[in-house]
Amino acid sequence: MSLSAATLLLPSPDATWRVWKPRAGTSAEAVESPAEAAHLSRPLIIGLPAAACRTVGLILPRTEDDLLEQIIVTQLERRGFKLEHDSAGKNYRWHSLGEAGGQTIVSVDVLAEPFPESFAAEQVSDYTAALRLVQFPAGHIVIIEEQGDLVLAASHQGRLYHSHIFAQASASGESLALEITLARFALESDLGADSITGVALVGANFDRDLPARLEATLALPVRLVADLSPDTMLDTHGWSKLLPGDIRAAQTARTRRGKLTRALVLGGLLYLSLAFLAFAYLHFQETRVAGLEAEVEATREPAAAVRKISEQWKALAPAIESKRYPLFLLAEINRIMPGSGIVIREFEVKGSEIEIKGEARDAQLAFQFIEDFKKNRILSRYEWTNPRPEVKGTTATFRAQGKLP
Repeated sequence: MSLSAATLLLPSPDATWRVWKPRAGTSAEAVESPAEAAHLSRPLIIGLPAAACRTVGLILPRTEDDLLEQIIVTQLERRGFKLEHDSAGKNYRWHSLGEAGGQTIVSVDVLAEPFPESFAAEQVSDYTAALRLVQFPAGHIVIIEEQGDLVLAASHQGRLYHSHIFAQASASGESLALEITLARFALESDLGADSITGVALVGANFDRDLPARLEATLALPVRLVADLSPDTMLDTHGWSKLLPGDIRAAQTARTRRGKLTRALVLGGLLYLSLAFLAFAYLHFQETRVAGLEAEVEATREPAAAVRKISEQWKALAPAIESKRYPLFLLAEINRIMPGSGIVIREFEVKGSEIEIKGEARDAQLAFQFIEDFKKNRILSRYEWTNPRPEVKGTTATFRAQGKLP
């Protein structure tokens, strides 16, 4: 994302904040505090004054980014900074400004601890140092007023390298000259000799004759600059989140609430969908039952007539079904009788029942004779019962009854 697509909130020389709308060339709106910026469009990037965001320049060995960040963290902790990070972001962010002499030039923004409550805004997309968002005059030390404080800043190849507060807005020319001289020595020892080619006094509160007086002391060109415009070509795509702990916690909680709300809404929609499907299925089944009842009612009389006719045909079965004729059944019994040892004394057919009485040579032969009924293709249609044969003398009297199921 480039700054041309974001709304910027930058500190003014006084206690207010200037609003830079996306793709706007000037700032035409101001607010009292970031908390009053809820009406601004997102993404919202808030540029913090040096009082709330310290910028430190470091010259470090050239190495991989992961190892480089470990070195940066070590250097900052040695200088007394308290660093924090979690899944929502960090309270510091480093920027690689390039390389020189086999070393990496790094600029680190670190949020003040504790972070000013008046600068907190839950709707913020990101924080950064305000001077990181503006266009720097190349090779110049910049003196700018931020909400009543004088800030000295320097850049490397047009990008913020270092900044610090050194005085109140009413500082004298002598204190300005001393601070610029000391800063120049420190910066040139880091960035190289002759890296500082001038001084820019930014704002409308400096005396008109101050540049000439400073030039006589510093032996550097000094000029007045009305303002520093945002660098709309600055690409923030690769930036990690720079957020104070309270904002990170608030945004994490809001994200959780959003996920929970979405889950509850989805759960509610799923419940309603299941309820609707259940209602639709119940309605379908009720309609189906009603249709089946109508069909049953429509076929009730024909079905009764069919059942009556079926019962009549069943009653006529002994007369019209040849396999139930007494002579046919008797022929089947004679066919399975052994050559000797069995005598049939009585054979009677009554509707669907058969009764047979006879004598056998012994009880075993009588029992086997009845068992053969159950294996016969015709006689096996009947369910046979036979009491134990009675043995009288040398013969066994048996009785068998068969009944169609």
